[in-house]
Amino acid sequence: MLLTPNAILKVPVITRLSPLLGLTLCSLLCLSGCSPGDKSSSAQSTDIRSTAKLQAVNLNDPVRPVPNDQPIVFGAAKNEWASFALQISDLPTPAAGPRTTYSLRINAPQLDGNKSSISPKSFSAAQILPMPVDVNRAGYVRQTGLSVSDHPLPRALLPTEFEDGKLDLASLRDPNDPLSAITRGQRPRGSSPLLLWIDLHVPPQTTPGQYIATVDLISSTRSRPLASVALKITIHDFEFPDERHLQMIAKLDWEDLKRLYPEQFETVAPRLLSRKDERCAPTVKVLDSIQKLAQSHRTQMIIPRLQPVVKWQLGKTRIDWDDLDTVIEPWLTGQSFADKIPLAFWPLPAVDYLDQVERASQLDYWSQAAAHFDQKNWLNKSPVWMESVANTRPSSTEALELSAKAAEILDRHPKLRVTLPLEDDQVQLSSSRNENFIQPKTADRLLTASPSIVFAAPIKSWPENTAKPQHWLRTDLAGLVPYVGAGGDERDVRVWSYYAFWRDASIVLWGSPLPRVDNPRQPADPNDLIWFYPGQWFGVDEPVPSIQLKWLRRAQQDYEYLLLTKQRGDAPNAALIARLICKPVEIAAGQNPDPTYPLMCGTSDHEAWNEALRLLASRILLRRPGLPLDNAKRDALDFQILRWCAPQEQPVVMNRTVQWQIDRPTRAPAPPGAISPSKWLTLRVGVDIYNASDLRYDQNLLQWTAMPKGWEVKPQPAVIPALPTYRVQRCAMDSRFNLTAVDADDHRPAELTFTNGYNRSETKMKLVVPVAASDRLPPGVLKIDGHLDDWNEADAIQAGPMVKMFNRPALHKQELQYASNNAQVFTGWADENFYVSFKFDGMSTGAINQSRNFVDYQFRRAWGEDLAEILIQPLFADNTLGPVLHVVCKPTGHWVERKQDPRQYQDPWQPYEGAGIRYFAKMDAGTWKGEVAIPWKAIMEQNKGIPPFLRFNFVQHTHATGESSSWTGPIDFGRDDNMMGLLYLREPNDPGMAGPTKSNRPAIP
Repeated sequence: MLLTPNAILKVPVITRLSPLLGLTLCSLLCLSGCSPGDKSSSAQSTDIRSTAKLQAVNLNDPVRPVPNDQPIVFGAAKNEWASFALQISDLPTPAAGPRTTYSLRINAPQLDGNKSSISPKSFSAAQILPMPVDVNRAGYVRQTGLSVSDHPLPRALLPTEFEDGKLDLASLRDPNDPLSAITRGQRPRGSSPLLLWIDLHVPPQTTPGQYIATVDLISSTRSRPLASVALKITIHDFEFPDERHLQMIAKLDWEDLKRLYPEQFETVAPRLLSRKDERCAPTVKVLDSIQKLAQSHRTQMIIPRLQPVVKWQLGKTRIDWDDLDTVIEPWLTGQSFADKIPLAFWPLPAVDYLDQVERASQLDYWSQAAAHFDQKNWLNKSPVWMESVANTRPSSTEALELSAKAAEILDRHPKLRVTLPLEDDQVQLSSSRNENFIQPKTADRLLTASPSIVFAAPIKSWPENTAKPQHWLRTDLAGLVPYVGAGGDERDVRVWSYYAFWRDASIVLWGSPLPRVDNPRQPADPNDLIWFYPGQWFGVDEPVPSIQLKWLRRAQQDYEYLLLTKQRGDAPNAALIARLICKPVEIAAGQNPDPTYPLMCGTSDHEAWNEALRLLASRILLRRPGLPLDNAKRDALDFQILRWCAPQEQPVVMNRTVQWQIDRPTRAPAPPGAISPSKWLTLRVGVDIYNASDLRYDQNLLQWTAMPKGWEVKPQPAVIPALPTYRVQRCAMDSRFNLTAVDADDHRPAELTFTNGYNRSETKMKLVVPVAASDRLPPGVLKIDGHLDDWNEADAIQAGPMVKMFNRPALHKQELQYASNNAQVFTGWADENFYVSFKFDGMSTGAINQSRNFVDYQFRRAWGEDLAEILIQPLFADNTLGPVLHVVCKPTGHWVERKQDPRQYQDPWQPYEGAGIRYFAKMDAGTWKGEVAIPWKAIMEQNKGIPPFLRFNFVQHTHATGESSSWTGPIDFGRDDNMMGLLYLREPNDPGMAGPTKSNRPAIP
């Protein structure tokens, strides 16, 4: 959705951001096209007595809605749904006398220079109410780059009466008590603003052009508005179809219905549900209301437990369809819905325990089901749904079994279709060697699963001259799909429509759309995509939609933009935009998927999304049916697409491994610090480079462009060969560190620059790989008591913020981010122990009411409580490595484990009993101090002697903010032993190496 060139000329306040709009404000709520500089169009009332504010609000930050004083600018096609959000705050206190009432009014948008207008009746409104969401989750932080929050998020949309564009604010609820209808008409307590969601359904007959209006906050006691915001809408000259070409489908779980609607579902058997039975009326009413709400948002439900009554008899299966037909027929014919558009997908119902009856009876059931649905003219939308054993990619054995069963079902009816959880290269077609698999001539009646956004190269290609199956997208493959949920934002949902278009998939299947919590005061999991909430939670009869349901509608309409672009003869540009929005990652056949690859996927830049939709609208308008193509406009748009593509095709560069080697190791056995001060350490950094472009860039360059003191690198860049399309390629860069500079105390990050061989553009990646000295401590000076008064500044290897772990937005921007709070880390050693002490500021000051003797992990990150992780691995003089030790410190205790051989252990990290580690922690006014004594016998094998070096990393996780940071980084998880810095275990009398002695250094306060 875009502003036309004429519109841009007539609205000079819209600057560079304006053409980037195209979204309904729900996606932009940024507000898709608000000018960053001009505030004059806000049209605030000149009445100085008015303190009220009416502002557009940005919901792209899922935690903190951001209001602004810019006009609301967006575009939409005819018959499209567009949305925006408003915030009302600082309503004045009524004076004594008659009661003052307040209202919101949307004036009819008028076509510029024409008498045409959009009726206020085309608008509808809902109050945005906060709901508790537990965003203290690793997946949320990795995906959004935001800190966690313990306050409710704006999520539920309670419909309000909006007659002729006017909304009485007295009908709204207090945001501080959103579940209570008693608070209607009362002034919100405190400073909580009112948030409103506004929908516009553009009438199909609307004249194209730019429409201008205002949204006013009005008072019953004043003639002029208290506040106003300008509204500018560009209506495109094309119409959206009523038909949904991408099916956004949720599987409504019957157990969720029983849990949330016990009165209506607890005693009802799905196979006996009937519209003819008055006792079932409350149950049917709930299902109808949910289905209507979903369908009105261009989505739909399927309810797998709805089924006919079946009697298994010898020789013949008897099926009674009467009750089931009464329930689903109004949905499948469209009679239940206002627009009369029927559901486009409803799998043939599988009765309970069907998989436990003999195969002949199963096939007989599918034959009769196909015949019945064919008679009803529903069979074209009703395949047999076959599922895998688990929510994983099916194994080779399971693929063989599923293919054989699908072949049997396809043979039972000439129109019967089958949906498989198999990807194309897993489908087994019949051949002369095995005729029991799927016949090639029936392959076009298959619906196969599209690969995930992180996908393996196909093992085999689809045979030529064989009909290709249709495709669907599954959303249940953990770790290999885009993050989506209550804590994410709209783009996490919309990316699925772009990926579906790129993969030529017509269905996206989601899980149950209902909350998994039992009441509205329980925090929701941010990984859940909640479509609507039970109405009784809010004291209303109908289900209450969520903002996520609006996201899904926006995603479905995005697909229609892509499809219209393709249908008008511009398929290459539609595919290009779709691919660069989702940025899939291809891995080699048989390669284990890397959990960090999904961080590279997708486009996190808001402006890129806005501009993509504007470009699609422009491409649609360029090729109008029956009109000649304007070559000049085509060339200009081609240039705009190239300009948009450039930043999207930039490679993503990520540090992944660090290998340390002593240049000339001393003879064994050697005491710590026996290395000559003239020796060097060699560092090899492994870097992953993701090529987001269709082009195989050749003659690329990778070079060090910044290094801290003590490092020596070759100034010449390394030539990187052609980067495979959509692939991640591992490259290595070497450097050296001079141990004489170990006291330089230079903590600046190193910088690697990748130069694209195609257009010479540069991508800079920064990382911190520290080398620090750890001195031998004099006897008897260290007490493990948590006071830290026996440490001094010279013992510190870290003093300041550490490096934050990877998050998706920072990775896309190639930013190195630091933690919010300071951290101090000290190390030292003696003959018996290695010592680590730390001091963290900014910790929670609340009492610790619970503790656990294990570590919880989310997305591989230690999570759920304040944690300090110590990762140690000895590096011996002969360049051999010892075992990896992982010590996790908590305010209330510690946990120790060692990494074992992954070939022998499914989980290589095993608890390490009897380590003999001593740990003392002290919490005082938001400061956590800890001291750890780790015996050498816990760090390394017996009879090896104290090593000259330790590969080392220190990680902190702050529970209150969700921040995880590390001494070496950035990393993705604390137990990443591939990315570790180095500690030099130094004797105080090493010639030329030792710093000031313990006795003459100031103590830490």
